[in-house]
Amino acid sequence: MTADIQDTDRLETPEEMAESTASAKRTTFASVKKLERARELVRALAVAQTNAALYPAAHPLVAQSIDELVSAVAGVVAMGFESITVNVYKGTLFVEDHVLPEESVTYRKLIDELLARGISALTLAESFGEADAKAFIELLASDGVHDIAEAAAFLEARGANAVHVSETTTLDETATAGTTEKKARVRADYDAGMHVMRDTETQVKLGKVFEVEPLQKLVNSLLSNLLADPAAVLGLTAIKSHDDYTLNHSINVCILSLSLGAQLGLDEDSLHSLGLSALLYDLGKVRVPGDILNKKSPLSADEWQIIKSHASEGADLLKRIQLVDQMPMIVAYEHHQRHDMQGYPAPRGATEQHLFSKVVALCDAYDAMTTSRPFRREIRPDKALAVLMQGRGKAYDPALTKAFVAMLGIFPMGAVVRMDDESVAVVYRVNRDDLLRPRVKVLVDGTGRWLEEPQILDLRVVDPATASWARSIDECIPAAEAGIDDVWDYL
Repeated sequence: MTADIQDTDRLETPEEMAESTASAKRTTFASVKKLERARELVRALAVAQTNAALYPAAHPLVAQSIDELVSAVAGVVAMGFESITVNVYKGTLFVEDHVLPEESVTYRKLIDELLARGISALTLAESFGEADAKAFIELLASDGVHDIAEAAAFLEARGANAVHVSETTTLDETATAGTTEKKARVRADYDAGMHVMRDTETQVKLGKVFEVEPLQKLVNSLLSNLLADPAAVLGLTAIKSHDDYTLNHSINVCILSLSLGAQLGLDEDSLHSLGLSALLYDLGKVRVPGDILNKKSPLSADEWQIIKSHASEGADLLKRIQLVDQMPMIVAYEHHQRHDMQGYPAPRGATEQHLFSKVVALCDAYDAMTTSRPFRREIRPDKALAVLMQGRGKAYDPALTKAFVAMLGIFPMGAVVRMDDESVAVVYRVNRDDLLRPRVKVLVDGTGRWLEEPQILDLRVVDPATASWARSIDECIPAAEAGIDDVWDYL
């Protein structure tokens, strides 16, 4: 239950949210300068290829374009890259995993020449020099190279050791990132965590002192999986258990908090503390009668006071078990105080929420809004994020809110979306370089027919015929409306 939803102001559109959070994105080319260097590299490749096709090798323009190409690679290396990979994925240009939509249309000839020689990925090492550039440009101008084996042999024969070509891109591998084995492992840990939380809740309801060690092991497990495979673990938050809402909600908030904490660069000890705090912040609700927690009609003033008491009650419970780490107690007390300190409990003197309390407050609100409850329907993920953005500077810390949206994407993993051709898909990966254009699995075609196998689409792909996006998202829709029982099955 959250009291932070506001309806008085217009919510930001997905496009406005993407623009607002641009500075918070953590991508390979997050800075304007790095992105400009990537574009200069692609431009230099295209110009060198064009000049080599028009003029003989000894022509001054060919020599000039080779010098510019060497300089462009050096410019990228100077930004901290040991090597740089230009990918061609489904006819669209990427530098590393960053899409370049305009260049994909403008430099169509470069794409065609690369693909004609079986090249989908071109990696240039930091030692790239004039001899490497000449060899590669000669390769693109050659009529005798038709596949990747011939391309590799051509470069090797000319000693171009700083150039590596491949017929598959690193982007192709992401389609199989969610393997059955990984999913089974993280889901087993998640389910084990539900048992740990259930045991903890039972002990507290019986007035007994609960064991902290199983909770710490749960945080260790979630954090270990998160650092190994962030997408697989973050996808767990799409699991919504209406029967075990409190337990499910606590684990989801823990995962979201750990993910955001990792994005913020917290060290491992701090992440462990944050994770334990996120598991225990709502412990005080065990002292709130279930008929009040799940009441469908509006709460009375007295009932609302009982609900509000869970923050101080939770802090009191955690104080009594004398945890060595005081952060769970602090977060339990502060998580509803709001960024502007207009929440509850009322602050004592001039103070502000601890960073961990701000993180947990954001994650709590998002997971609560996107889960169906007896007193209201769930809110679509994109709208829930827009509500958080609306509350930044008031209920939520502005910088953290932007970082949270940038982490989840405008259309988060597990979001069910209707596409511009009326097909229905599930978002299974977020593209950090373009939060509006995730990777999706199409389950239902535009006529309403369920596909035998999901169709995987990267919405960053450009249609060269129209010079625009091949496919786009129209809107988020409830999973139930699409006939999807458990979106986790498709992540």
